[in-house]
Amino acid sequence: MSRLFKLSVAIVAVTLFSGCAKMDEPSVSFSESSYMIPATGGELIIPVRSTGVDDVRIEYNDMSNWEVDSNGDMIPVEGWMTIVKVIDNYQTTRELAEWMSGIVIDVKPNNNNSERSAVIVVKSYTAESSLRISQPALLVK
Repeated sequence: MSRLFKLSVAIVAVTLFSGCAKMDEPSVSFSESSYMIPATGGELIIPVRSTGVDDVRIEYNDMSNWEVDSNGDMIPVEGWMTIVKVIDNYQTTRELAEWMSGIVIDVKPNNNNSERSAVIVVKSYTAESSLRISQPALLVK
């Protein structure tokens, strides 16, 4: 009986330990998979659920953040979207906390004659998630 009791305690301990370990995995997710920004631009707050926002970056899907000079060389320019700040609303609910944050972005008006898009990538520890930002053209030809 003592052997069976020890085995039961070991199984319960392993089950509890593996359950806690799974809860404490890094995570990051968005409530939406994409956003359509008006052609006039503006500011947008993107809600993020994560175990802490460690990094945010913008990946442009076109060459809109580059100019070509008279020699044909590419020169980086300020992109059409900028990250203003990360809003941190921290409330601990477990050992590796998970909370709602917000990424504030500012989008310039799209004065081109074609839609443009970019991807926002957010990282929390080793977890990473992304969403697409699209903006229609302001000028229609």
